[in-house]
Amino acid sequence: MANALFKPGQAMQGLIGARHPARRALLRLGGVGVLYTAAAAILGFTGAVPTAPVCAGIAPDNYYFWQMIFILPGILAAWLVSAGSMRLLGRRESGGPGFGATAALAGLALGWPLVLAWVPSAVEAAFLALGMGQGEWVGILSRPGPWQTAYLAVYAAAAALVLRNFILAARILRKRSWLAALLAGIFAAAVVLAAFVVFVR
Repeated sequence: MANALFKPGQAMQGLIGARHPARRALLRLGGVGVLYTAAAAILGFTGAVPTAPVCAGIAPDNYYFWQMIFILPGILAAWLVSAGSMRLLGRRESGGPGFGATAALAGLALGWPLVLAWVPSAVEAAFLALGMGQGEWVGILSRPGPWQTAYLAVYAAAAALVLRNFILAARILRKRSWLAALLAGIFAAAVVLAAFVVFVR
């Protein structure tokens, strides 16, 4: 796991040629989905509502209930779509990794950024479970200062990490063209980031 965070290229290279490479990615992302499900359950139970606009047609009071149900399949769907887009745009080279390895690379690229982006909601869930009111939490983060900066920095770091990881993964899939790898990686990362921004609160 440490290699996936600090030496992602090395960790990704180790997946190529492994038996059932996508299985480990499925288990890893499933575990991350459980973390998001638990945070959403706590937030919903404590009566929290999203502090950012939500999708049209979903009542803010019920948002965390629906997130609790759909976050795990949503993460898995984003994983498969990002893997598919990398494979299609990257135009797998002759003799290169198959879809299983591509999915494994996408899963490794996605895992740590999702964990990092989960931290703010986990901290909020913990404080609300201990009795803090959501208004107090929002008040702390609404004021410019170190807490707001740290909160935003976590999401910025997660976005940068997912972009770096997908570009590396696409480069491993297409060794002969940096431009094709760059475009495929950026598009796959954009798919994941867009899904997160639209659906996760």
